[in-house]
Amino acid sequence: MSEANRRLVLRFFEGLTGSFPDDLLAPGLTCWTTGSGEMGADLYRAVPAMLKSVFPDGLAFHIDAIIAEGDRAAAEVRSAGVFDDDQLYTNQYVFIFGFSEGRISSIAEHLNPLRVSKALAARMMAALSG
Repeated sequence: MSEANRRLVLRFFEGLTGSFPDDLLAPGLTCWTTGSGEMGADLYRAVPAMLKSVFPDGLAFHIDAIIAEGDRAAAEVRSAGVFDDDQLYTNQYVFIFGFSEGRISSIAEHLNPLRVSKALAARMMAALSG
């Protein structure tokens, strides 16, 4: 089970830079992020499109480690991307995943909020809003 869940985590990060495959996220997905607290599943499913609009050349994710055991996994991750043509954004994250029936059923995204400028936060929220 741990190896299958590890592969789901890898697919999650592939989807985060493009779009999430239909079979990746469970229908009852629960989400939490440092910046937003509880987040609706539909809104979280829109995150890849938001990232594309804010980071025209993409926000690259590098996975430093994945620990998977039972129906849980944790991933230590770094990101880097440019917004507003010249503003470099980097951050470090820990994602905690829960799994059910071969899908990701919960995501908790922990990041360093001090790395998210007000300008970037405003752009991200505007992109998610519509």
